[in-house]
Parts: sequence; structure tokens; C-alpha cells
Amino acid sequence: MQISLATTIPKVPSFSTFYHSTSHQAQNNVQKPSHGLSAQTRISLPAPCAVKSSSTGFLSAIERAIEEEEYRKARAEVNRKGLNVEGYSIEGQSIGGHETCVIVPQLKAAFDIGRCPSRAVHQNFLFITHAHLDHIGGLPMYIATRGLYGLKPPTVFVPPSIKEDVEKLLDVHRSMSQVELNVDLVALDVGETYEMRNDLVVRPVRTHHVIPSQGYVIYSVRKKLKKQYIHLEGKKIEKLKKSGVQITDSVLCPEVAFTGDTASDFYLDPRSADALRAKILITEATFLDDNCNVEHAREHGHTHLYEIMEHAKWIRNKTLVLTHFSPRYTIEEIRQGISKLQPQISAKVVALTEGFKSMHL
Repeated sequence: MQISLATTIPKVPSFSTFYHSTSHQAQNNVQKPSHGLSAQTRISLPAPCAVKSSSTGFLSAIERAIEEEEYRKARAEVNRKGLNVEGYSIEGQSIGGHETCVIVPQLKAAFDIGRCPSRAVHQNFLFITHAHLDHIGGLPMYIATRGLYGLKPPTVFVPPSIKEDVEKLLDVHRSMSQVELNVDLVALDVGETYEMRNDLVVRPVRTHHVIPSQGYVIYSVRKKLKKQYIHLEGKKIEKLKKSGVQITDSVLCPEVAFTGDTASDFYLDPRSADALRAKILITEATFLDDNCNVEHAREHGHTHLYEIMEHAKWIRNKTLVLTHFSPRYTIEEIRQGISKLQPQISAKVVALTEGFKSMHL
């Protein structure tokens, strides 16, 4: 039994024109029918599977290219060392519960000492925020290595409440290792000022952790002409200056603030005003999502990203550097969290992610 033409050629609109224009040529070129099939069943049409195969191969190539690009970006993020913001380099690692040591080379300063990374050894000033081991554990190594390299004894600032225990800690290491640990240990309290050099001073700022803690604000010292002399000509001002008259006032401008571990009460404390208007605020955002909620963060003396969103109106810094993320997060998850924060805050928000892993590696 023969099969009619109407049942053997699919009704595919896209091929109708093609069929009519080539039907005569096809009939002249067909082979003789066999097994009872009509000649029309021998007409060759484009194979949909061939088109699909080509398309699939093209898409696979695109997917591979995207994956390779994601890998390259992830590798670059993992290997990236530090940030450059507002004329300062911000280096080091801050991984919640593991280690925190943030270095600002232009200030010759390190904030907390974690496991004493080699980059910290050449910083003359060390600011300890509190006594948890992931922030203070590398202190003996820091002092000893500077001595080994022949560097001058460092100046180490600590909250007054822990100075005595820090001295005991260093004495234990002196006894065990039979080496000198030369250090200028300074107990600097909130409200006090220490001159680091003639154009830099530091003041502690209160923070809110589960044990005694404090942050630090570094100020540049600038000279400003006193109001009563502003109207004078240059020659008269120079004459007063040469005669010994004090014609300028010293003005403190907050440059870099570092909180260490703190609950979000820091943002509501009036004494945090200078830290919240410094060019750069380096602070923590240990938790980023609902897996660890705000209540959990507060219970452990930490800040949740949602709380930074809530208190964004108080943040007047030019750049906000977030640190101390929980090690549960990948670099991509940290970036995603920050993307939610950026539209709600006028400061530029960046993350210190050195030491974190990527989901693409």
C-alpha cells in the first residue's frame, strides 16, 4: 500500500516555499520507490537534529568561555593583596575567629596582630583592640621578630584594663625563650591623646564587644590661621610670626578609624562621632545573611550587615572598609552582601577579603 504525499511531508511552514520551488527538481532526481513507498517520501528535508546539535555546541563553547572567565576573576580575587582608598593602602587579613591584622603602611601602623603576618613586622606602631587570641595571639612573635631584625622596639597600644596581663604574657615568653622582648607598652584610654609624630596623633574610641575593647582614630594635625589674623596682609602675618606670636591653631582631622570587634551600639554612641566622619572607617560585618541573624550577632558582640544598613545615616566616611567576615562565606557571597548595602550608604563600601575562598576554585 502506498502512502500519499499529504501524509509523508510534514506541514512545516518554514519549508513550504522551499518545497514548491524545488519540487520539479526533486522529482527528476529521486530514485525508484521500494517497499511500496511513493517517490515523494524520498524528498530530503533539512534535519532538525543537525541544527540542534550545532546550536548545542555553540552554547557549550559560550558556557566554557564564561566559566573560564569566572575562574580567572576568582583567581585574581583570591590572589589580590590589599586595597587602595583615599590615598592609603589597607592590607592584611581579617577572618572572624581565625585572625585579624590590618596594616596601613603610610601610618607605619598595624591594627591587631592575629598570627603576626610578616608584613606587620615592619610597622612601628601596633594598636590592640582586645585580648581575644585571633587579635592578640601574634604579639610576642611581632616583638621578637623586630628584635631579630634589629628594628627599634615597637610602640604597642593596649586598653588599660589588659596592660598588666599583657606584661605577664610577655614575661612568660621572656622566661621560656630566654630572649629580650623590648617594647614600649602604652595603656591608652578613651579620651586620651598620643602623639605618633608631629603631624599625627591617635585617640581611642569606645567599642562594644563581649570583653573590654576599644577602637582607635588616627588624626592628621594641621595648622590653621587664627580667626583674628585672617584679615591681615601676608607681610603683617609674617612679622607677627617672627616676633613669636602664635598665629595658628592646631586642627585635628580624622583620617583612619579602626573598630576591631564591636556590636552595632558603636554607631549610636555619641563618642563615635570622629570615627564616623574619618576619611576611612575600617569596621566589622561578621554576619551577612539570615543564617545568623541580628540577635545572634549582638549576643556575641558583633555587627550584622543588616545593622549597618539600619544605621547608614550616621556613616559620613568617604570609604567604609568591611572586615572580619565569618569564614563560612565565600568572596562571592561577601560581594553579594555588599551590593545590597551600597545603595543605602553614601560612603564607598569595599571589603577586605584576603584569605577567603572563592566558590569557583
